[in-house]
Amino acid sequence: MPDDPIQIKLCAPERSPVKLAVSEAVLPGKTGVFTVLPGHTPCLTELTPGVVLTYDANEQVDHYAVTDGFAEVRDNRVIILATAFEHRAEIDPERAEAARKRAEERLASAHPQVDTARATAALHRALARIRAHNAEIV
Repeated sequence: MPDDPIQIKLCAPERSPVKLAVSEAVLPGKTGVFTVLPGHTPCLTELTPGVVLTYDANEQVDHYAVTDGFAEVRDNRVIILATAFEHRAEIDPERAEAARKRAEERLASAHPQVDTARATAALHRALARIRAHNAEIV
């Protein structure tokens, strides 16, 4: 039914799944951010490091930083399989900021031994954690 809550299950290898019932979810898809509402068309999509927003029945928003992974949307259910995820309350902002600075320094160094792809991925993960902790909607 279109008015039924969406059941979300966030999964990552090194932690217990988180189950939520929400009225809306916003996911960081590989081809762009998209919103899932009740009755959403079934889909399977790749995720990029970013922030998953969830809205409860009272329109209260919550934030989860996720790394890359996949999301399946089907029958008012969203299953997110991510390498890692963190609720905004679990994020250490100083650690996330230090990770951002390290990644930016590596990218700016132009040292031949710097793995640019790895540093870029670390930067995206750090930025996702910072945005989730700061409760940014973007």
